[in-house]
Amino acid sequence: MRIGNNNQGIWKFFKKEANGKFPFAGVPGNGSKGNEKAIADLLSGRRKNSYGVEGMRITGRTDWKRIINVSDEMKQHVFEDVKKEFYQYGGMSGDNTAETDAYYDKIHSYVKTLKASDRSPATWTLSQLHLDLAHAVATAVKEKAPGWTNGQQIPSDILDEIFADESITSMVSGKSGGGKGIDIQA
Repeated sequence: MRIGNNNQGIWKFFKKEANGKFPFAGVPGNGSKGNEKAIADLLSGRRKNSYGVEGMRITGRTDWKRIINVSDEMKQHVFEDVKKEFYQYGGMSGDNTAETDAYYDKIHSYVKTLKASDRSPATWTLSQLHLDLAHAVATAVKEKAPGWTNGQQIPSDILDEIFADESITSMVSGKSGGGKGIDIQA
């Protein structure tokens, strides 16, 4: 067993440029450029998440946990996802990663169109809407089909009735008069 400098001789596997330096060793115009940009962003006060999106970094903050106005298109997108979860998967999220990726890709694309200060609160708002809708639908299913548990198939006539109910649709339209939920319309 060899003890000591473990990377001794490993440098012979890396090709040096004509100037005698390694191409990844901080030369402008190579892979380190991203690091330079990250450092410049940090020094300027712009905070980005690990994907480089400004306004999404939430570490050490709680001000993003607030309900804000979001587009009707996105509220409908969340509503359609909840419907799919109940019709296809009995109230569960399912196991189709392509569907899940498509759902979140649309939300991520939408969030990037907002000003940086609204990005995290928008994702919070949409996730709260999703949770509230799923809870309300599950409660309604349990009233109409006693003994039902998440994951069991639900007759489509029961779901049709529930998803047409004013208390559920009002959660998406923002008119939560008698319905329980979040009012996200100004």
